[in-house]
Amino acid sequence: MNFKKFKKLIFLLALFFLISYGFYTQAQQDQIDTNTDMGTVNAVLESGDNRITIGEFLPISIKLLNFGSEKRVDVTIYYRILNNNNEEVYSESETVAVETTASFIKRIRIPFTTKPGLYSIETSLNYPGQEQPAVSSFSFTVEEKFGGLFKNELISYLILVFVIIFVIIFSIYLYIKWDKKYRTIFHDYSDKPKEQVIYYEILSDIISQMRLRIGDDAFKIAKNIPDLEVNDINGRVIDIKGEPAKIVALLVDRYEKVSGGRVNFSLRHKK
Repeated sequence: MNFKKFKKLIFLLALFFLISYGFYTQAQQDQIDTNTDMGTVNAVLESGDNRITIGEFLPISIKLLNFGSEKRVDVTIYYRILNNNNEEVYSESETVAVETTASFIKRIRIPFTTKPGLYSIETSLNYPGQEQPAVSSFSFTVEEKFGGLFKNELISYLILVFVIIFVIIFSIYLYIKWDKKYRTIFHDYSDKPKEQVIYYEILSDIISQMRLRIGDDAFKIAKNIPDLEVNDINGRVIDIKGEPAKIVALLVDRYEKVSGGRVNFSLRHKK
């Protein structure tokens, strides 16, 4: 075989290979074209909250894709709402024209006969030449609303309000109790004889100041001082029956023994 014949043979083999490859590629393309019937549907909840109440519209984001044809295809979409027992409670369908892809928002009204609970919505396709099912689904919850709030939200808000009210009331109670125990009480003795008012005020102030140390027991101790009559509920000096200076000294001594320290007190300031 000379070089020219060998060169011609190589050319013929290459031409045969190219023709064969072209037929194979076309066959593959034809196979792909016949198998592009792979339409799919993607249905997701449009809003961020998967809760809805009876009578409201459930927004669904629908995306149809992978139809692989430049021609318009009529696609029938079926919507089904299923309860927790996989029982159908609502269904509807619509036909849309699709080329390669289509996106839109579908709003489905929750029937007024729907009971609260967990549900799922199933979206499926039906189109000419369909080879396999195309289904998409997701779950959502139907809840009751009161005053524009879901029942669970309303309960949570009510609990929060009750907790806040309780904290406020309890804080007021603690303040009143603290104020009653530690607030210095200045009683008015303008009804006593003028020459004795100073002694009533001195004894009353001593009792009030000691109350800040030992509480209401200061009233009981003062009541047990001879010749001194004291109201054991509010510490008011009712009557001084003996020598005022002696009673003052005896009261201070009794308080110092009980408290274990010296009694320092300041008398009320006159305006």
